[in-house]
Amino acid sequence: MSTPNNLPAALSHAFEKAIYRVHSPQGDIDVRIGQLNSTLNQLLEQENSRGAAILTACNPGAQICSRAFNDAVQETLLRDLQKQNLHWLPAVNLDPKGKWPDEPSLLVLDISLQQARWQARLFKQLAFVYIPTNGKPELHHVQQRLPVSNQADLNSPAPF
Repeated sequence: MSTPNNLPAALSHAFEKAIYRVHSPQGDIDVRIGQLNSTLNQLLEQENSRGAAILTACNPGAQICSRAFNDAVQETLLRDLQKQNLHWLPAVNLDPKGKWPDEPSLLVLDISLQQARWQARLFKQLAFVYIPTNGKPELHHVQQRLPVSNQADLNSPAPF
């Protein structure tokens, strides 16, 4: 898992327990944090993917948004991935308790951890799933604001 975060424990727990369902040509693959999945690993090997991420643009900041808004931001994410020549498979993030609506997402193939973190941050997501070469899905929290270490930092321009 990623570095410490400021997420409420219940929200972090919900992300950890979610089912991340990938719609592959071979059928649906249920991805769970910390659990190896041989079908997922075979898919990544078949695709020559050195790492993968499950990303969404829906419901930024864990705030439920309208379907129209979510469709629009998800389309923007798709266009952004296409510009980077990244390949993906459709997916959906599911709450096993049914308290949170299903979220459209994508399994992005051959993406680095840094690229995945950038995409998640760009779309104001609080967390994302990364599957490194060892095939064990990890939950990574996304820091949306840079920490301020001293007063001088408040007067400095943002680094990007």
